[in-house]
Amino acid sequence: MSNTYIQVRTNQADKEQASAILDGLGTNISTVVNMLLKQIIMTKGIPFEIKMNRPYNDEEELIEINATMAIEDMALDKDDLKLVASYQNSSAEQQDEIRKSVIAEFQES
Repeated sequence: MSNTYIQVRTNQADKEQASAILDGLGTNISTVVNMLLKQIIMTKGIPFEIKMNRPYNDEEELIEINATMAIEDMALDKDDLKLVASYQNSSAEQQDEIRKSVIAEFQES
């Protein structure tokens, strides 16, 4: 079977970063493109999930914030989560007042 060429336009920095990573893995862009083409043929589709990120809903945001804080050993209690939810649903002026209140609470302790 004869070979053919594929030209791809991409950002120079992306190409350089990908090339460096692939070199560390003992391969190159050409080989990976050929692997991708074979996977497309074998799966009759794109061999990885492609989706648009959807924004978190309010509950998911609170779960994410709580999980992140727990990783830092700063778990939030129910009052903290209520404050975060209140902050998210407040006007800029109200958010400023909440920030001042939280700062004052930390300065007292």
